[in-house]
Amino acid sequence: MQKNLSIKIAIIGLVSLLLLIPLNMISGKIFERSQFLIEAKESVSQSWTGNQTVMGAFIVLPYEVNHEVTVVDKITREKTLHTNKISKHKFIIPDKIKIMSNISNDIRLKGIYKIPVYTANLSIEGTIHPETLKTAIQDIENINNGGTIGTPFLTTTVSDPRGINSIPTLNWRDQTLAFQPGSKLITHNNGLHAYLPKLNKNNTEPTTFSFQLELRGMEEISFIPVGKEAEISAISSWEHPQFTGSFLPVTRTVNNDGYQATWKITSFANNIAEKVTQCENTSCKALFNSHFGVKHIEAVDVYLQSERSVKYGMLFIGLSFITFFIFEIMMKLPIHPIQYALVGFAMAVFYLLLISLSEQISFLFAYVIASICCTGLLLSYLRYVLAGYKQSLIFTSILLILYATLYVIISAEDLALVMGAFLTFTALAIVMFATRNIDWYSVGEQLSEKKEPILTTDTGNQE
Repeated sequence: MQKNLSIKIAIIGLVSLLLLIPLNMISGKIFERSQFLIEAKESVSQSWTGNQTVMGAFIVLPYEVNHEVTVVDKITREKTLHTNKISKHKFIIPDKIKIMSNISNDIRLKGIYKIPVYTANLSIEGTIHPETLKTAIQDIENINNGGTIGTPFLTTTVSDPRGINSIPTLNWRDQTLAFQPGSKLITHNNGLHAYLPKLNKNNTEPTTFSFQLELRGMEEISFIPVGKEAEISAISSWEHPQFTGSFLPVTRTVNNDGYQATWKITSFANNIAEKVTQCENTSCKALFNSHFGVKHIEAVDVYLQSERSVKYGMLFIGLSFITFFIFEIMMKLPIHPIQYALVGFAMAVFYLLLISLSEQISFLFAYVIASICCTGLLLSYLRYVLAGYKQSLIFTSILLILYATLYVIISAEDLALVMGAFLTFTALAIVMFATRNIDWYSVGEQLSEKKEPILTTDTGNQE
């Protein structure tokens, strides 16, 4: 009777839905462990340093201007002219700036978690044309009543100065100057500055400067290209870079030996002059938001791989139950819903084994061990359910093939979705092909004729 078939399918469907509970619990555990990794990174950043953002160096000209204010006496109504001095700054960005970064990578351990960190050796070079200096000085001199120029200094910002490993020195023209802590910028004081000799607007030679900076950081390094023409290059042995920010590199090479990337940016592309002018007026948000750089990521980390595998858990359980049902029909084996449930739970435990082992050993070895444990358990159990080793071996072999296919999918960085879609399509096609000749009306009649199996202690004749 078709009623019996419908009841059987409904019970199997209910068991499948109930198995969503342990799968969701395992998925929640994966999320919880991934949050522990984030906390570990935050802990390392507190003692090592976090992501670093470096701004290319530029010159700051402090100056004072006279500001006349008329004061009226409240009693005598006499007017008195007072002159106040107002402090201001003029920023001079290089006409050309070049930043070369050679990044070496390392690992820091926090409990069971491995946190990637780096040490970047930065070489910063800049050139300022004579016309640029002359124009900036004349702009100050042409202000009402003239401006008194103070001691100029060169400044650069570093988001986390704790990462500065050594005190750099500035090569300014033919002189060697000392850096001092702090950028001396009002809104972003983290960084370095070096006082410069008096600037001569009548100088006809380009002004060049350079310095080396050794900087520690974690995961990401970014740059702010303060220059009319900026060229930034980065070299590292990290195999999985993610380029971030407002600009992508114009050239890049990524392989198993690491990556090399070069950015070339002009003032037409980033409107740097306007952003610097805004920063002169203490509004530096636009300037400091125009950063770009590279992030060292794990292409597919263990938690992302585990989460991807759990998403296919229901598909695997569904395929297993369909295979069971086909065995039940073709071999006329009565399989109880509890046996369906036990097989489903065994497959769910696979994901718990996977996440726990992958935190201690490599993901590949953890995946192999979890697969062998799961299929080995099912092989010994299904010998009795499917009345023989042959049928049990067929089922577990299919499961191993599925696990192998799943590993390829979850390890893929860019093609995971399309490969997963084709796996689902292929599984559906195989099920449709395998059941194309089944007379489902007769199946209902077979189920109605079945009797409940009698549990015995003698299992030796079931093969």
